[in-house]
Amino acid sequence: MPSKAVTDEIVISALTALEKLTAHTSNKNIIFGDEHQIFMEIRCIKIPHSKGNIKFVLPHSTVLSSKEVCLVTPDIKKGKKVDHEPTVDKWEELLRGAGVTSVKTILPMRQLRVEYDQFELKRRLLTQHDFIMVDTRVLNHVSHILGKMFFKKHNMLIPVKIDETKDVKKDIDVGLRTVMLRISAGQTTTIVVGHTGMQQNDIKENILAVVNMLNKKFPGGEANIRGLAIKLPLSLSLPIYMTLRPGSSVKTVPKLKHPKPKSHVMYEDELSTHLRSTVRVNPDGTVKLKLQPQKKKERIVEDDILSDGDDNQEDDEMDDDGDEE
Repeated sequence: MPSKAVTDEIVISALTALEKLTAHTSNKNIIFGDEHQIFMEIRCIKIPHSKGNIKFVLPHSTVLSSKEVCLVTPDIKKGKKVDHEPTVDKWEELLRGAGVTSVKTILPMRQLRVEYDQFELKRRLLTQHDFIMVDTRVLNHVSHILGKMFFKKHNMLIPVKIDETKDVKKDIDVGLRTVMLRISAGQTTTIVVGHTGMQQNDIKENILAVVNMLNKKFPGGEANIRGLAIKLPLSLSLPIYMTLRPGSSVKTVPKLKHPKPKSHVMYEDELSTHLRSTVRVNPDGTVKLKLQPQKKKERIVEDDILSDGDDNQEDDEMDDDGDEE
């Protein structure tokens, strides 16, 4: 299993080899002296049937030293005509009082709706920041406004739960140490474990932390992992774990469980326009039609009724013929 096979020596040797490999690349590729993200490739045995995001909290932050961090916050007062400057001032004062210096940009929800309604403006927001944290209270609205473009880049739209009455600095620190593993339809997924400006020991601790958490968080557990490797965006993958277990060793891969809010209520009732069916309406507006299976006894009774109806119809026709004669 990866948690037992991946040791400190293996990770350190892989990081050293990655540094030497990158040092011999051409100038067109990434130079190891610059700060660029380091990824871990996770290859599974059986592909998960569901898509989703898995959150990992690492021992060390993966934010680049430039620290272009943006925090999307809820508004003090809701409404399109309400000015968002008081919200910015409130959050800047709150972060300053808590001793938070890593967040460079405060982006209220109203400002996001009004000023970033065009595709090019959203792209500019994406390129200007290395890390975007979103308050969990407005996460669903932000993801709907910005679209799938922000989910393609790593460490974008990181959810952070901020309690303004408690330790805000601790909440921000947890958000900066959070990375997302995006499960797609493919066999290989990647997750950020650090960048080239970090200390080698910090990268090693992040990699080992991800490996130890895979058993609980990855679909199918660590038994469903075929291989692990580390790489840069334009470098070769250096394996740190590989297994040749057959696919039959993994029986089932459970679906990802998506947390549902307290207000998540589904309504289900019979459909009058369609016999033996029920309709279910989800909170997101999707409608599903469920057909109820017909029992054997009901089919027999229906057949008998239909056959009796046919016999009565024949008798009526014969009576009508006799009357005419």
